[in-house]
Amino acid sequence: MASYRSSNDVTLVEGTKYPDQFADFLEFLCEKYRMDRSRLFVEYSSRPPPPLKGTRAGYYEGLLSYREKSGHSEFLITVFKASREPLLTLAHEFAHLVKNLKSGNFDKHLGPPDDTAERTLDNQAINDLAEFRELDRLS
Repeated sequence: MASYRSSNDVTLVEGTKYPDQFADFLEFLCEKYRMDRSRLFVEYSSRPPPPLKGTRAGYYEGLLSYREKSGHSEFLITVFKASREPLLTLAHEFAHLVKNLKSGNFDKHLGPPDDTAERTLDNQAINDLAEFRELDRLS
């Protein structure tokens, strides 16, 4: 997977058309949470999203992946084009990243969604997107 740095220094996947404000919102999230952008890659994928684990019907609109490379942690956020709200999905997966970085826990396996934890991350994502839109409106 080839990647490039956008004008605001976020690593995006080459040849991918991202939704409006996607790169700007990602930059906002990186600055707000002081994320080292050289460790973060973001893909907007046309592949079919994987089905939810467990008994609930549906699919994942986004995923957070983690790997160690040359002794350094790298993260990939995948937002699927099937997502109803790509910016909100991006913020939700970014919230997972922030939570994992704070706890030091990077579970690589998908499991059934934890409704309470997911609701907390959804609320953080909604607040982050609202803050971004307010700043964008004022500029």
